Amino acid sequence: MTVANERFLPGLKGLLLSLVAIYPDLSSPCIVFHDGTLTDTHLLELQSIYNEVCLHVPSPSWADALPLDSPNRARIGLLGYLNTYAFSLAGYERVIVLDSDVLVLGALDPLWAPGETFRAVMDCGARPYGLISEHTGLPVINSGVISIPGWALGDLFLDRVHTLVRSAAIPVCPLLDGFADQKVWNQLLADQPLEMMPVNYNCNIKYVVQFLDGCVEGLSLIHFAGPKPWLSDQLSRPRSKSITDHWLWHRHYRKLLSTELLRQYQAYLDTHSYLDRHTTAATGSSSESAGPSCSTARAVLACDPASLIPMDSASLSLHLILHSADQFGFDGGVSPRWPEHWLSSLATLARAFHDQRQPLSIWAPFELRHLLTQLPAPLPSTYRYILMDPCFSAPDLLDEGGCAFVPWHGTSLDTMRRAVERRVPCSSFQWLD
Repeated sequence: MTVANERFLPGLKGLLLSLVAIYPDLSSPCIVFHDGTLTDTHLLELQSIYNEVCLHVPSPSWADALPLDSPNRARIGLLGYLNTYAFSLAGYERVIVLDSDVLVLGALDPLWAPGETFRAVMDCGARPYGLISEHTGLPVINSGVISIPGWALGDLFLDRVHTLVRSAAIPVCPLLDGFADQKVWNQLLADQPLEMMPVNYNCNIKYVVQFLDGCVEGLSLIHFAGPKPWLSDQLSRPRSKSITDHWLWHRHYRKLLSTELLRQYQAYLDTHSYLDRHTTAATGSSSESAGPSCSTARAVLACDPASLIPMDSASLSLHLILHSADQFGFDGGVSPRWPEHWLSSLATLARAFHDQRQPLSIWAPFELRHLLTQLPAPLPSTYRYILMDPCFSAPDLLDEGGCAFVPWHGTSLDTMRRAVERRVPCSSFQWLD
């Protein structure tokens, strides 16, 4: 179980990618509590990494009572306290709470091993040791990794933890009072059976930098507390007082992401031939008997459907190029739709294609597939995807199969143009815009 919002989406993807890399046969549900900013498109993207992801938006009655009397609490806000809804997941043998700013590097088996105790790791990083709270008499635990036994799941503990949330502004001791949800978790577990786990099951990035010289061998989980490495402004200008290593997260994330995207892309290629599969949305016809010969037709390409309206779809190979979500006006809303200024052009093209057996080819970056699959097919068309994720390069499909990478040059449109031209066999190209 974890919590996230739209800003934490890269971190959430990193968590899932790293967890699946260690546990490829994992089948347990992954519950993500969020504040309503994660959409169906985000869910499809997350489920392409791990199919058992579920999104939930709780409605906390205590939201107005949240204390905002410290910078840490004001920064974390409602989102940080949503991890307390882990107690609502009754019926499981154990629930593991993981912050969405962690990367899993090794086995976490002891966290979900049988037993009746809570499990957590003491909070250290600024120092090589934990500190004892005057209020609890125990080492302060970090709320980024907590293992909850099944007997504690349900309304009793859910009500108890939310009572603590409502009173979180009441001072208890200087050490805990500076925290937000972490204060609540320490108060809750002070009188519960608690097993302290070794630091390698929740190792703060500050600890890695200051006391491990940046070495991560033997660590099962790294916690990127503080400035988040996927936020570009923090990457270029980290807070002066923050001890962190953004590039450690990026190196691991990019390696995991590129491996996963290549796997997904190859699976797509295995079921969708780029050059031969022309099943249309309206007629279901195939390219073997459709339209002009692919090897001799003149290809007409455009980034706006209005430009294709005058073209003769019976004698030309027509291609619409989508190079980014911004190009066709998608604003990240919950219900994606074609932009208003495209609808009339798409309707006109649909009428023109009605009696033709040659569909329009719509080319798009592979990363847009989750968005486009939610949109109704505008006319007899075939989507053709190109893997061009900015974290590495734009790939070029080889005749022998598989992907080879070519460097980025210029804009995403420039890259899409070169990639499409290499994939469409025709006598000549005509770009209309």
